[in-house]
Amino acid sequence: MRQRVPRLRLAALLLLSGWVGTPWAAGDPAQTQSLLAAAMQGRVQEVRDLLAEGVDANSKNPAGRSALQLAAFNGNLLTVQALLAAGADVTQVDGRGATALMDAAAFGHADVVSLLIQGGVDVNAKDQGGNSALTLAKKGGHAEVVKRLLAAGAVAEEEQAAGEKKKK
Repeated sequence: MRQRVPRLRLAALLLLSGWVGTPWAAGDPAQTQSLLAAAMQGRVQEVRDLLAEGVDANSKNPAGRSALQLAAFNGNLLTVQALLAAGADVTQVDGRGATALMDAAAFGHADVVSLLIQGGVDVNAKDQGGNSALTLAKKGGHAEVVKRLLAAGAVAEEEQAAGEKKKK
């Protein structure tokens, strides 16, 4: 049986995340909130239990952040594994166009990056600001993440720009 987060702690978490007072996607809002909070905090057994109860692995908060993105952002490797095993879509983007890979890369979570690459994520996707996972990893000084992204076929912006100039 999974542990329940004390109501006060959950309420504070939801307030800080901007989730209170906003509409939710179809499904049980309480279970969706629980999945998103558990994914963000790396409570993998709770995530597994909720997924087994039928909560959608692709649940999103009102800002468009998926459970997978929240887990990747925080480097919760086992939670990312559980969500992927349950069918979470690695191509989901949030309201800014960011992917779970971009979140993991920006914060140097190399093992999460590798897992998402194995899951088939587009390593060259860009957010609305034009940033790729490789750009974010470089900005953060995460050499191991940069190495893994390049090995997976990520193209540096300089190379993309040079290739586009040759086409013209």
